[in-house]
Amino acid sequence: MAVAHGRVNLIGEHTDYNDGFVLPMAVQRGVAAAFRGRTDRIVRAHAVAFAETREAHIDALAPGSLSGWMAYVGGVA
Repeated sequence: MAVAHGRVNLIGEHTDYNDGFVLPMAVQRGVAAAFRGRTDRIVRAHAVAFAETREAHIDALAPGSLSGWMAYVGGVA
């Protein structure tokens, strides 16, 4: 399992490591994910926010082969 809490930078982005001003703060949003290995080379993901489950075969993944939120999952896979 992995959890990432939401955050926003109010005074700019990518400036904190360039000696600029940045004001990061937490927001009441985040993402949680649970992973489990499979032997059939299928990636199955469920998005609670969309009440949707989608699948993709690892060997069929290519740029543009997936759309919407599943494209992010396919990119990681």
